[in-house]
Formats: sequence, structure tokens, C-alpha cells
Amino acid sequence: MMLKRLLVAAAISAIIEPTPGMADEAFTSITKEDLAVHIELLSSDAFEGRAPGTAGEEKTVSYVSSQFERAGAQPWKRKSYEQPIPLVEVTRKDGAVFSVEANGAKETFKLLDEFVPFAGTPKGAADLKNARLVFAGYGVDAPELGWNDYQNIDVEGAIVVLMRGEPARENDEDFFWGRELTEYYHYQKKYETAAQKGAVGAILIHTEESAGWPWSLLSGGGAGSSQYFIDEAQSEASLEVSLQISEPAAKRLFSLYGKDYDDVIQQANESADASFVFDGTADIRFAGQRRKLSSSNVIAKIQGASQPDECVIYTAHWDHVGVNTELEGDQIFNGALDNATGIAALIELAEAFNKLPEAPRRSVYFIATAVEEKGLLGAQYLVDHPVCAPEKTVAVLNIDSLFPFGSFEAMTIVGYGYSEIQDEFAAAVKTVNRVIQPDSNPEIGGFFRNDAYPFAKAGIPAIYAVGGPLNEKIEDDPALLQRFIDYGTNKYHKPADEYDAETWDLRGVEEDVKVFFEVGRSLADSEKFPNWRYDLPFRTLRDRMMAK
Repeated sequence: MMLKRLLVAAAISAIIEPTPGMADEAFTSITKEDLAVHIELLSSDAFEGRAPGTAGEEKTVSYVSSQFERAGAQPWKRKSYEQPIPLVEVTRKDGAVFSVEANGAKETFKLLDEFVPFAGTPKGAADLKNARLVFAGYGVDAPELGWNDYQNIDVEGAIVVLMRGEPARENDEDFFWGRELTEYYHYQKKYETAAQKGAVGAILIHTEESAGWPWSLLSGGGAGSSQYFIDEAQSEASLEVSLQISEPAAKRLFSLYGKDYDDVIQQANESADASFVFDGTADIRFAGQRRKLSSSNVIAKIQGASQPDECVIYTAHWDHVGVNTELEGDQIFNGALDNATGIAALIELAEAFNKLPEAPRRSVYFIATAVEEKGLLGAQYLVDHPVCAPEKTVAVLNIDSLFPFGSFEAMTIVGYGYSEIQDEFAAAVKTVNRVIQPDSNPEIGGFFRNDAYPFAKAGIPAIYAVGGPLNEKIEDDPALLQRFIDYGTNKYHKPADEYDAETWDLRGVEEDVKVFFEVGRSLADSEKFPNWRYDLPFRTLRDRMMAK
């Protein structure tokens, strides 16, 4: 009788205080060993850096589709896992020119050493001559923040010179969002604003502090010489061409017109009245080879049992930088950490959901997105061509670059406090003995540089989270800190981002994936529709969407 009472009490306790994820087959099916198999294969030389429109893409799409099928996840539509994306590739030709006229003399800047040009439209060509050159601060027009860099200048037909990032004032948390960036930081937002104001070109000043990566990443091939555009009618105004210039080049540009670079930048941070017209003109010539091609998002789903029209979406980008034949030595950008880890996670998640005793209430989609490295285009195409109605999309959970540096104590939420999805992570991390924490480096705008952002711009709640050490303890472990520094300096978007069985410790990656599984499982079995924080622009879009 006593044993029976104990068994009954244990059963009641389990009902009252469930422990999510612990010791069930689906949760435990996610293992570092299985993750390693996918990561090693996807980042091998055979996949040629997984660039869109290459043999590497064909192998990647085929492999991910086959693994979704093996995992028991259905094709998203009919018999295919692929969502084709029509693209235009623009590959920079030789002969790009950037020169300015100052004090009656022409000064020419050096391609790659001082500037890197980009096409503004799928036309892939621009020839701007004797264009007015205008400094427009940070290129921000934000009425809700009381800031407009364009308030006293006319940029119609001009080339605007812009700072990366957004205005900042040291130790003033009430100015803009303090250390935390807004969407006005993002270069695409700057270009859209400039085009809407009538500008035809833009020059963006690169600093390592504001960009988060060194100039060598642009000049040395990490950014590549090809751009991609979705091959659809352009509905918004676009610049004809843009340049990024190094900070030394920017200082030279300003000095040619008698301007002190440091003084100008200080003024641009202090006031929206810092904009001015340069006393001279600029020429920019750009030509690119155009090629139409098709890439694909790879989409699988687990059909919801009772609310199949409602969905939770996992995303991770399959593409990387490809091959740069101009490099000496290793020419393949394998992209092991970025983002073979994320694709391995998607496959493991699909398998785990298929192992659940019952399908969740809502459908769950697993989407390997294309062309993330060239402008988040696969995610944007999904927003424009949804597989699940926006108002029925519960949340988008993005996985990108999981760190194989051992077990971690925390999970960083990039865009901490932005949405109620964070509450689900706060609960799920307990299953692997972690806590959640904010991004320790919000100055680089990580929220706006991953596949969650296109969904956010459309109002759909989306989140990007990644495992890591506690912010306050990273300095206490010099060896671990050095691994992060080494990756960012020597491996990120470089051929050295390779899988290494001897040095990679995937315990933390396994924990990451288990947390993502618990978050998705909770949302897929609930009736919740998370929303954005009330003061974010995404909130208005979501409220409007849900009111229909």
C-alpha cells in the first residue's frame, strides 16, 4: 500500500510540476555526435563553400532535403522541399572608379585599398559624373527620436557621404537607445532613406568599431565580388550605386575639402545640423556582369495535429561565401561554424519533433534559408512569399553560428527584451542549467544582421539566440575568451572557418539545440501568440496584422 501511495504521489507531482525536456526520447535524440556528422560534411571542401548558384548549392540543397526526409519531416509543398528564389547576380568587373574634384584638381581613390563598390539595383551598372557630394551625418530621419540628418540639406541627384551606425553620446542612455542600436543603424535603412530623399549614390564610412569587422574583410575577399538581388519588380526607390570606404580614405576625402574628420564626426554625434555640401563634385563608375539564376530555400514541416494553419518557424541559413580563386593557398570558405552548425541544428530539430509521441497542436516548419550572406534575401523572400500566413505565424526562431567551445552557462538573446518569445527561452534554458542574458556588445547591431530581421520588419515576432559564457565571467577565462577572439579575427568569413574534430567541443551546441527544441515545442503546443515590446515599430505592424 505504501509503495502504491508513493507511485501515485510521484505521478501527481509530475503532472503538477512537469520538467520539460528531461529524459524523453525526442529531447535526448539531439546529440553532439549527430550534429558533428552534419557539420563535418556540410563544411567539407566537397561542398565548395555553399555559395548560391553553384555546384556547392546543389549538393547542399540535396543533402538538407534528404536529411529532412530521413528525419520524417514532410515537404512543405507537394513533393518538393525546395522554394525556388529567382535571383540576379551582379559580379563586379574591373575598372570601378571613385574620384572627386577638389580645389580644381581631381583625386582618385584606390579600389579595394580605399573603397569597395556595390551595385544599387539589378541593372548592375552606374556612371555618375560631376555629382554633388553631400555629407549627411548618419543618414537618419527618425521623427520619433527627434532626429533628422536631412533637415537642412537637399540631396536630390547627389551622392551622400554617411557614417556607419547612429548618433551616440557617451554615458547618455536616454539618447536614441543608448548602447542599444535601432534599425536606423542598418546600412540598408540608410540607403533606403537616402534614395527616398532623392540621392543617387551613397558613400558609407567603414570603421571597425561601427561595423564589427576589419576593413580587410571587405578588401580581402570575405565579402566577395558578387551581389544578389531578388528578380522581382522593385517597389521602393533605390540608389544607383554605393561605396564603402575605409576610415583612412574618409579622412583623406574630408581633408581634400579642408574638413577635419574627427571634428565633423563629433559634430554629427552632437547635432542633426552637422550635414553640409562639399565644395566639389564626385564621379563614380561601376559595371557588373549580370547573370540570372535560381536559388532555393529548403523547407520541411511537421503537420500540426489540431491547428495546422498556425505555425512555429525555425530558420538557419545554409549558404556561405563559396570560393575565391584569387586567394593564395586555401580558397574555399567552408563556413563550418557559420552556418553548418545551424543547418545541423535544423536537421536534428526536425528529427526530434518527429520523435514526439504526438504531433504538436500547431505546425512546425524547418527552413534552411538561402542567400543570407548577401543581404538576408532568402528570409526576405519568405516574408514576401510566406509558407504560413503572417497572422498565423506564432514565432520565428533563428539559429546562426553556434560556438563549439564547450558547455556554457548562458544563452544570449540578441535584441534582449524585444519580444515575449524571450519568456519561452527563459523557461527552456533551465533544462540545460543555463540563464538568459543580453548581448554584451549591442553596438554592432546583431539583431539587424540575421535572418530574424526581415520577419521583424514585417511585424512577425522573431528572435536570434546563441549560447555563450556569462558576460560577467568571460574575462575570468582567458583561454575561452581567446577562442572567441581568434574566431572573429582569423576565421569569420575566411577559409579557416573549418570543422576540427580535435579542437571542437560540441557540448554547448547540443545544449543550444535542446533549448531551441524546448522553445519550439512549448509554442507549438500552446495557444500563445507572442508580441513585440510596446515601443518597437514592429509592435504596430503586429497589432494591425492580428486585428484583421
